[in-house]
Amino acid sequence: MASVLARCIAKDDAGKYFAVIDMLFKEQDEWVVKTMATLKRIGKQAGTSEHSVETCITDQALFDKLSADEKFAHEVLKVNATPTFFINGERIKGAISFQEFDRQIKQLLKN
Repeated sequence: MASVLARCIAKDDAGKYFAVIDMLFKEQDEWVVKTMATLKRIGKQAGTSEHSVETCITDQALFDKLSADEKFAHEVLKVNATPTFFINGERIKGAISFQEFDRQIKQLLKN
């Protein structure tokens, strides 16, 4: 539900999406326990009405799209770890340092 809410509130605004995601992570312990009340409060903080939050989290088409994206990532791209990064088509599972990202990208830029 939280992922659906973030996408629904943000629409095509990446900045707003990440702002809502930040709120969700900060409130994660709370929305896991008091799901609807916390999601409604987060929606209100993001400028969305309680009714819009309810409509959003019951949007079956959006839920189906997210499910299809997840299935594609898992089955086709073989994403089965968080985080997973792709650099020039190469899958990198798990966290890597900024220095390692920098090294790999600089190497690709040389070619």
